[in-house]
Amino acid sequence: MQKHFAKIETLDDIGDVLWYAAGVCTDLGVIRQSYHFTPVFEGPTSASTVVHAIGFDPEWLKLYDESGFREKDPIPSRIMDYGLMMTWKHAIELASNTPENEEYFAAMREFGLEHGFGVPLFGPRCRSAYASFDFGHPISEEKDKTLGIIRSVSQAAHQKVCVLLDEEMGGVTLSQREQEVLDWIVRGKSASVIAEILDLSPDTVRTYAKRIYAKLGATDRVGAVVKALKMGLMRG
Repeated sequence: MQKHFAKIETLDDIGDVLWYAAGVCTDLGVIRQSYHFTPVFEGPTSASTVVHAIGFDPEWLKLYDESGFREKDPIPSRIMDYGLMMTWKHAIELASNTPENEEYFAAMREFGLEHGFGVPLFGPRCRSAYASFDFGHPISEEKDKTLGIIRSVSQAAHQKVCVLLDEEMGGVTLSQREQEVLDWIVRGKSASVIAEILDLSPDTVRTYAKRIYAKLGATDRVGAVVKALKMGLMRG
């Protein structure tokens, strides 16, 4: 366990922190996972929440990217309110559900999302986050030690993300075109899709993305989006 904490402490890029934590969980048998970085005073399924997801069906991610759909998901909020690790099944049964909730649960079953669990993550100055994991089978089949490592590493990674966000980043000014590209990056669109939307070539979009990442001191999309959220660069 300590080796993971020590490694996380050496990382100075948000994307690297999240990918390292995700790799630890994958090595332990997790087949899909997500990290929801939530703006202060908003819920973990709000349209502004940044979601770093690995292992999920691309069609599910496309569906979840729609704010109207993700807002039908009560599971993250219930687990955050509970304050402890909880299976998705328990969260579903924890309270009465609306027709919209039931619609969301039906979609989960259709995509085989049945055995996962969620973990609330807490950071300084009310910077909370939600993480979910799925082994593809009930967690009762996993050792307590395995679950403990996942919970501890995820919490350590979230705290490191918060520390990196608090480091002095200086003012960042984006051109109008860079801001437009960032707006679509935030929504999870690929370079080819952004190029079509903005009537640019994919290579031009990639060039803008590299400039944005450099200005934000990030190496990948998730790091750039989290920093943009912190710095107030994300537009509705």
